[in-house]
Amino acid sequence: MDFRILRRMAHFLAVAEEGHFGRAAARLGLSQPPLSAQIQALEAELGVRLLERTRKGARPTREGEALLPVIRRLTEDAKQVEQLARELRAGRQLPMALACVTSALFDFLPPLVRAIRDAQPDTAMAVQEMDTADAVEALRRGEVDFALARIDRDRPPLRVLPLGADALVAALPEGHALLGRPGPLPLAALAREPLMLLPRSISPAYFDRQVSACREAGFEPVAVREVSSAMAQLAFVAAGLGVALVSSGMAVLRPPGVAFRELAGPVASVGVALVWNAERETEAARLAVQVAKRVFPQGADDAAPAG
Repeated sequence: MDFRILRRMAHFLAVAEEGHFGRAAARLGLSQPPLSAQIQALEAELGVRLLERTRKGARPTREGEALLPVIRRLTEDAKQVEQLARELRAGRQLPMALACVTSALFDFLPPLVRAIRDAQPDTAMAVQEMDTADAVEALRRGEVDFALARIDRDRPPLRVLPLGADALVAALPEGHALLGRPGPLPLAALAREPLMLLPRSISPAYFDRQVSACREAGFEPVAVREVSSAMAQLAFVAAGLGVALVSSGMAVLRPPGVAFRELAGPVASVGVALVWNAERETEAARLAVQVAKRVFPQGADDAAPAG
């Protein structure tokens, strides 16, 4: 791999985030001419113009905006590679790669990671944010040791340890008429609202649980819009394009333009599980399962069926 292109991507990311070559150069510890040269080299390698200068500084071109999320993800992955290599060089002997769905990053992942670190401090851990479908494929290919995902049952060779469940809550655009209602919101109140859903291919259990919750409330979701990620779900809600049912774990993000409301009555929930590949079981996976059973002892009892 040519790591020079990764460095150049990091330089482009700095300029895009700072909106100014001078500030980006200061952040990177470079002078402006070498930074400009690195950006030009990256543009030549990719064959597109990434930045355009403005009176106030610089901004991404249309092509640069399109590539920005991918470049940001690649640079973050590169940082994780460097961090893992440093930890391994320092004598940490147990590499651990795990995938985690966005909605479990804040409530299920932190206590598990802390407990794993306490149980085995010499763990060199790399965490990747993935949707359930990608996590399943990564497990099958042996790219991660285990995953925190929305899977409700074993799918041999994948094994599932339920950890618990998140309640579904309603996400609405700020100023929505339904926010004027006092108290928890009946799910049936969303019957006429366009509902933002992740495609079933991304997380079948999550999709099925949301749709079944609507049916239990007496309606079929109408004017459904499918979005590519949990973050896109909230972004579309903030833009006023519809409403969404999301896990309570997503509500901690509090993105601008989105208001969250608890649902009335028996609250539907979606389960989170630790998933590993029994045919590729690693020492890291065995440790994670052992620790998870201690950290989430009621998981199997509390996790609601997801579909």
